[in-house]
Amino acid sequence: MILSQKVLNIIWVVLLLVMPISSFTPLSQLMGGTNVAPLALIPSVIILLFYWFPALFKGGKKLPYQVKPLYLFFLVGCLSSLLIFLRNVPSFQGFNLNRSVLETLVTFAIGTSFYLVTIFMVTDENKLRSTIRWISIAGIILMAYSWLQVATWIIFRHYPEWMFTLNWYISASGKLFEHRASGLTFEPSWLAHELNILFIPLWLGLSISGQSVFKRKFFDRIQVERALFVFSLATMFITFSRIGWITVILLVTYVIFRSTNTWVKKKTASLNDMSVLDRRRQRLLRFGIWSGLLIGLFAVTLIAGVIMTKIEPRMAGLFDFQRLVDRGFLEWAAKLSMAERFTYWMAFYGVFQLFPVIGAGFGVPGFFFQQTVSDYGSQLLDINELILTKSYLPNAKNLWVRLLSETGIIGFSLFVSWIMIHWRNASELDKLSEAGLLKAMGSVGKLILLAMIFEGFSLDTFGLPYYWIGLGLIVASWRAKSEYQDGKPKRKSA
Repeated sequence: MILSQKVLNIIWVVLLLVMPISSFTPLSQLMGGTNVAPLALIPSVIILLFYWFPALFKGGKKLPYQVKPLYLFFLVGCLSSLLIFLRNVPSFQGFNLNRSVLETLVTFAIGTSFYLVTIFMVTDENKLRSTIRWISIAGIILMAYSWLQVATWIIFRHYPEWMFTLNWYISASGKLFEHRASGLTFEPSWLAHELNILFIPLWLGLSISGQSVFKRKFFDRIQVERALFVFSLATMFITFSRIGWITVILLVTYVIFRSTNTWVKKKTASLNDMSVLDRRRQRLLRFGIWSGLLIGLFAVTLIAGVIMTKIEPRMAGLFDFQRLVDRGFLEWAAKLSMAERFTYWMAFYGVFQLFPVIGAGFGVPGFFFQQTVSDYGSQLLDINELILTKSYLPNAKNLWVRLLSETGIIGFSLFVSWIMIHWRNASELDKLSEAGLLKAMGSVGKLILLAMIFEGFSLDTFGLPYYWIGLGLIVASWRAKSEYQDGKPKRKSA
């Protein structure tokens, strides 16, 4: 049975509206207690089963060429996973190795389902405009509830019973956090993650491009996306996610550098017609501008660091350089409550060193944790509790280290090449001569990719939908501009 287009569009809208709910408790329980259980998975599976797969088998749908590196990455990971039968994989608290591999395959399938559904649901510029509008509405709901959480805590110093009940459904953690917003997500860092990966790049990219998916403006003067971007910055602040703050600063810095570079190019466009003296002056001007930007970036970073030491207790020792010199990097990181995270990174990088070519396999590196954890790391309280008392398999807490440990340099290179293809597609959109939504998606796409790179140092799961949908929007926009010209196909899909 293939769904009608009207029903299909309704399901797609539902997917976009429930997308912020990243850990739906009933679904988490159905999937064996996993934290990564996005509610959007249900409409995504419906679209795949009753629309995409039937159309694919009938020859009505073809996979885009952008998917090829992802196929190869998946095959490398599967091959590496099969090699566990030839390796001496240590045990860890009685966890089932085969189940761990299967869970990783399932989460990867979840992620790719969002990617494929996005590509094939967003078929033209009108669908793109509608999709971004619904994503924005979902973002408004997400931010409104986040501020309701923080306001409730500030005013009453406790949360009402109805909020705990609601939170039980929308978050498998079952927690509400003092002074920090988690929104519709598992925890505050997940809220920061989805804001940075999808919502902020969309609103920031459209703002700097002057394009809007809404017909009206706030007070008939302010572009809706610009207002949403400012609101998203305020929402990011109340997550108190350090990697989230850093990612926002870097994204804004990229936009400033990009805008300045465009201005400098315009100013120096007639460089070849100038005298030698004028050329030297132009070069000196260019050097001064870039030097000023670098100094400004350093100043902003320093000011942000000082502010964080005042409002975030975990960052109080940020400028304790004497501790860094006397006791080393990990001791300094421990003062910032970051030593545990670095310990995970180092331990999983150690697994990569054991299997550098093809990795240890999907879901396997955590079993080597006790073998690769550093001596200092093994003394940390959280690490001791994990090894001795807690019943979950360690994870890398870093997408890039995870890729290296699970699939080696081959899989890592394929995944990075997949990302680079999307950067190239975004660049092609960015170079369109005619201003419009598709050209604006070039800026949006680059911001999504940069956010993915930075946020990859905080989360390592394949199962959350945000960067998959973001990358799917890049491909869909590229296909809308590349495949059809004057009503005729311009390039075939692979």
